Amino acid sequence: MADLRIEDAALTQAQATLQTAGNRLAPAAQALRRLDAGVVGADPLIGPLQDAQELLGADLGIVGQALVELAARTATIDAVFAQADQQLSQVAGAAR
Repeated sequence: MADLRIEDAALTQAQATLQTAGNRLAPAAQALRRLDAGVVGADPLIGPLQDAQELLGADLGIVGQALVELAARTATIDAVFAQADQQLSQVAGAAR
């Protein structure tokens, strides 16, 4: 049976990637909310376009926040794995 191995570097990279993705979505969400839907010109299109940009902007904001929160959770996961590793080492040392 193979041991489960999660390298600290992998968790650190995952955390950085999630944080970066979340941070990059925030400006995109804000920019979407500031778009001028009136440039389409036709009144029947303006309302639906405004609705779509508001929904997409809000959804991007939610996804961005979720990515940032997930990045924070990876730090917790890393700490739990480190603690479990330490406890397993102690138990293995005591069994010798």
